[in-house]
Amino acid sequence: MIRELIPYRDFERDEVFACISGLIKSAGQIDESSLAESASWYCDCAAKMAAAAERAGIAGNLWQTWLAMLVAENENPFSLAHERRGPLCGTMREFAMRDFETLFDCLHYDLRSIEEELRLGAAGLLDDFVPMTAGPVSFGRTAGAVIGELAAAMAAADSPAGLYEAAVSFYREHGVGKFGLYGGFRWDAHAREIVPAIPLEDIRLSDLIGYEEQKKAVVDNTTAFLDGRPANNVLLYGEGGTGKSSTIKALLNEYAPRGLRMIEVYKHQINDLETILEEIKLRNYKFILFMDDLSFEQFEVEYKFLKAFIEGGIEKRPDNVLIYATSNRRHLMKETWGDRLDKDDDMHESETMQEKMSLVDRFGLLIRYFSPEQKEYLHIVRSLAGEYGVEISDEELELGAIRWELKHGGFSGRSARQYVEFLAGQK
Repeated sequence: MIRELIPYRDFERDEVFACISGLIKSAGQIDESSLAESASWYCDCAAKMAAAAERAGIAGNLWQTWLAMLVAENENPFSLAHERRGPLCGTMREFAMRDFETLFDCLHYDLRSIEEELRLGAAGLLDDFVPMTAGPVSFGRTAGAVIGELAAAMAAADSPAGLYEAAVSFYREHGVGKFGLYGGFRWDAHAREIVPAIPLEDIRLSDLIGYEEQKKAVVDNTTAFLDGRPANNVLLYGEGGTGKSSTIKALLNEYAPRGLRMIEVYKHQINDLETILEEIKLRNYKFILFMDDLSFEQFEVEYKFLKAFIEGGIEKRPDNVLIYATSNRRHLMKETWGDRLDKDDDMHESETMQEKMSLVDRFGLLIRYFSPEQKEYLHIVRSLAGEYGVEISDEELELGAIRWELKHGGFSGRSARQYVEFLAGQK
């Protein structure tokens, strides 16, 4: 059964699918000598499926849920073509249709007959799983809601053609693989792969008080990007604690349903950008490579790789990728008075300085975040106090806010939030 699959042939690498499908094929032929071992295999599979369903928060038939997860995650030429909404004809479509005939038989096979044959004494072991009512987001329940929808659609299919349509509809609406199930990612340099970031910070643009002009500029650029119109790489710069990083994080929460994906890349991982690009350039999503707190010391040369990456080489940089960065430095490069004093040692001093400062020119949109004045700072404090339910007089609130900023980095949105959270924690 499993060896008949073509587009979904990777299923044979999955131990649970290989075991259960093997038991289905050998149903009625399990002899006494292998009974105990087969029962152990089956229970191992049940344990893995139950753990996965609990992490995802999915109720229902564990076997059908597991198959839905495999279908949702499997990146093959057929599933990727439907994600890109490309041509839907060709031989691969026929191969996939044959695969779904096999998967339909697996999906609707009554495993209770196998449980009885294995003498497990618990018919319907996998039929009706109910997860705990609550679970942390880090347990993967973000993806679980999406997979649960696919599992229900697959279970409702009354024919291989119906199963085929359920999978195709899922690919067209959500995509396939990790990019179809999650919105935020980070680059794992050790594993050399893009991995989901769970949980994401739950922040919206409406949560960020002030900076309306700056937020509008970022939003306008991002929506143009999502709409397929020309858009720029973005650098948000200015004093610390003013909401630069929060603005970019909020974009993902706002626009992930429209196909926005975000990958966080650290400065020391810049040399891996080409590897990241290879994985995302042909996907049907818009990717923002997010570089937080970006700046370079004199001895660091990674900025040269970043310049080359942004500018593009012989191969055109894909239209579905932009870089959004934040920095406390306008020019990203540290500049000292010594640079100016040493100019006599450099025959082309102006060109050297221009080389160091030219990275920022690669960002078409530069947005300055100023520290708020006292009046704006206190407005942020009052707004946050209302949000957190802090009940003290305005006079006491503002006096405490002024005292707080003297010890915590001056007027900034970060200081305001820290102060209000401190008050909220005193209840």
